[in-house]
Parts: sequence; C-alpha cells; structure tokens
Amino acid sequence: MRRMLTVLSVLALVLILLLSCTFEVPETEYAVILSFGHPRRIILNAGLAWKLPQPFETVVRIDKRLRILDPPEIEYLTLDKKNVLVDAFAAWEIADPLKFLVTVVDRFTAEAQLEDIMRAEVGAALGSHELSVLLSTNEQDVQVDQIMDGITRQATAKALEGYGIRVRAIRLKRLNFPEENRQAVFRRMEAERERIARQYRSEGEEQAEKVRAQADLEQDQILARADREAKIIQGDADAEAARIYADAYEKDPEFYEFVKTLEAYERFIDEDATIVMPSDSRLLRLLKEPK
Repeated sequence: MRRMLTVLSVLALVLILLLSCTFEVPETEYAVILSFGHPRRIILNAGLAWKLPQPFETVVRIDKRLRILDPPEIEYLTLDKKNVLVDAFAAWEIADPLKFLVTVVDRFTAEAQLEDIMRAEVGAALGSHELSVLLSTNEQDVQVDQIMDGITRQATAKALEGYGIRVRAIRLKRLNFPEENRQAVFRRMEAERERIARQYRSEGEEQAEKVRAQADLEQDQILARADREAKIIQGDADAEAARIYADAYEKDPEFYEFVKTLEAYERFIDEDATIVMPSDSRLLRLLKEPK
C-alpha cells in the first residue's frame, strides 16, 4: 500500500510538472516566453507549446486580432487656410509582439501612441492639400482615397518601427466644417451650383438658337422650293389654258367670242349695275341683237 501511494504521488507530481510546462497558444494570440522578466522566445503559431515551470519561465499572451482605433474628431487647417473637422479611424494589429511588449506593453498605451501618429500624419497631409481635393462638385478633382493611402503608409512605417504595430488602413468617417465656417461654405457651394446652372442654361439657349436658325433656314428653303414649283405648275397650266383657248378660237371664233362675252357679263352685270357704253360697242351686241 505504501509502495502504491508512493507511485501515485510520483505520477501526480510528474503530471503537475508536465501541466506546468505545457500551454496552448490559440489562433488569436502570440505567446512571449519570459525568463525572470527577460524575453526568451516568441511563439507565433497556434498549438501546444513547452516552457519551464514558474518561476523559471512565464508566458505573456498578446492578442493578434485586428483592432479599430476610433478617436474623437479634430479640427485641421488645409493648405488654403480652410478649417475642417475630420473624423477618422484606424485599423491596426500587432506585427512584432516582442517590440510591442517592450515599448508599449498593453493595448491602451499602444492606441495612445498610435493616435498621436495618426493625428500628426492626417494634419501633415491635409496641411499640404487644398480643400478642393477633399470636397468638390467635380468628382475628378477629389483625391481623398489617394491622400488616405499616403497617410496609412506613413503611419505604418512609424508605428511598425517604433512599436511593432502594423496599420492596415486609416480612413475618413466624416468630413465637416466648424459651425462658424459652415454657412459660408454652403453659400459658396450654392454660388458654384448657380454658376453651373447658368452655364447649362446659356449652353442650352445657344443650342436652341442654332436649332431655331437651322429650322428657319430649312423652312425658307422648303417654301422657296414650293413657291418655285407652284409657279412652274401655274405657268404650265396657264400655257395649257392658252393653248386650249387658242384651239377653241381656231375651231369656232364666233362661238368663242360668244362664250367670252357671257363670261364678261357675269363679272360686271348685276341687279344694281349701271353701264354706260357707246351704242356700237361689240360688248353690247348680244344685248341689242340676241338672235
């Protein structure tokens, strides 16, 4: 019985020793092995790992997941002396766990340092660009994406070198103006829109004048062509009528004269007509001698 208890005690001691020498590294963490406060090695991959039991070696776990830094908005000055309120955020992660542990130790200190870097880079970038590249009615003039990419690169270089932090992206959430400048900006925007509207109206009037002038020209051409064709048709008709009259006159001159005389009577004789003519007028021959 004593021998069995001894064996069980030894096994329990060995098990406790093994448990104190092993630990698990999850996918979301790095592990830094410290020996009496000094870093010995870094475990970057997930899985089961070994270490000496405390106090010889201890494990410090560092979260390697992507984090979001969302500081309050701050006012900046652009190159053309315009005040803007910028609300930006940064996505960051730990790239060098040992440098991170030595320089900033924890997340709160890291985000404080990263916020300083972020504000400095945003201020430097906006101070070297005019407001028109941030806000413009012309989409081609806006360069916000390019500016933020440059800020991300500069911030990453500084944070990685100084604190072992990699900045994945710095982006704008909102771009606004201070209250005292907002109304002036709105008035400038309204004036710009009004100028564009006037330009469009002017161009529209110019196009309308061209269309009207072209329509008037085509109308004159069509009317002139129609008048010319009408005169040609009328001339042909008059010539045909004259030919018909000539043929009729040649066939029976007396009958032709009789018909023309009757047509003359229809034109100038009515109930109230008073006619004064010489008695020997040929026009009165039919009235005097109907037979």
